[in-house]
Amino acid sequence: MMIEFCDLSKGQVHANSGISEFQQFKPSEHVKGPFKVWERNNSRRWNYDFHWKRPTAELNPIGFYKINNLIVTRPGGTMLTQHFGYHCATGRDNMRSIPPSDDYFASSSKNKIIIEDEVVVGDGVAFDVWGHWLVDYLPRFGLVDWMDHDRFASMKILLPSYAPGWVGRFLNIACNVSKENIIKYDPNTEIVLCKKAIVPSYCYTNEFSFHSFMKEFYTSLCPRIPESEKNKKLLVSRSDFSHSNRKFPNRDLFEAIGRERGYEIILPEKLSLEDQIAIFTQASMIVGEHGSGMHSAVFSGPDTVIGCLGFWNAVQLHIGYLMGHQNVYLTTGCEWPTPDKNEFQIGCTEEDLNSFFDKMAELEPIRE
Repeated sequence: MMIEFCDLSKGQVHANSGISEFQQFKPSEHVKGPFKVWERNNSRRWNYDFHWKRPTAELNPIGFYKINNLIVTRPGGTMLTQHFGYHCATGRDNMRSIPPSDDYFASSSKNKIIIEDEVVVGDGVAFDVWGHWLVDYLPRFGLVDWMDHDRFASMKILLPSYAPGWVGRFLNIACNVSKENIIKYDPNTEIVLCKKAIVPSYCYTNEFSFHSFMKEFYTSLCPRIPESEKNKKLLVSRSDFSHSNRKFPNRDLFEAIGRERGYEIILPEKLSLEDQIAIFTQASMIVGEHGSGMHSAVFSGPDTVIGCLGFWNAVQLHIGYLMGHQNVYLTTGCEWPTPDKNEFQIGCTEEDLNSFFDKMAELEPIRE
């Protein structure tokens, strides 16, 4: 029998194979945005306009499914007998590696783990990348916690054995998950049968058009401080990522100009999770190369000015719409990877960088 593939992202039942009705937490709603953004591109002029990539207007409801006998093969790969369930784009690549089988779990040559307790399956592709964890996965666990808080403390959490330590710590900080309730498996050698699984929805629709729950969730994790104390100017450094495929010849110059302009240079990965949340909560202006580190702006309040070097990024753009940020982009001299050269090129000159910091200063919010 061939496997049926079903997208569990829509807030409705797509397969009748041990899957419950969708347990809705918050209904469909209209998206926040779009709002105008500033950009300096290869014309070397500043433009203030709407980005051509618009968010999805009507968002899916959010909640979770209860699923009996869910098979987990890897992050983002789940099966219901002949049904393979996935969420959004993050799970589709895994479909190709699932062979058709009438009883995939029984016939698998991998070691078998059977979990009898209720277990939340909420990770997926690239869950161990900071930015993906923030926008894709942590809110899913938060969703179950907010929906069923009294029972959540006793639920198990399924994660791969290679999950970084900060994933467990973040689950503890955000959702009070204890180490004892995390069950780990090795996707290379083990397959998991979850007798009573809970699979939460993603908190966005299509390409990162975020549900307002995500704003509520991250705001709840931020320390409460007076607006007058939200005055830090942060430069998110990627100087420890020189081994990546992102080439920025003027990175040192960018940080030097930022330092001269009063920005505090931070390497978020060197800070504790609590300190990261606190420092982004205190920010009024944040600049950096586009990427995961900038997504920590989910902890920054309305009117924060977010300046990105490099490329349009749907995630950062839509975080800005959701949180009420002013987005600023410097894309001059930037090139996307090609089949012949798998490198991002950030080719901003000294003139471009000074113009960028001038624009940021012009937009600096007044906190009272």
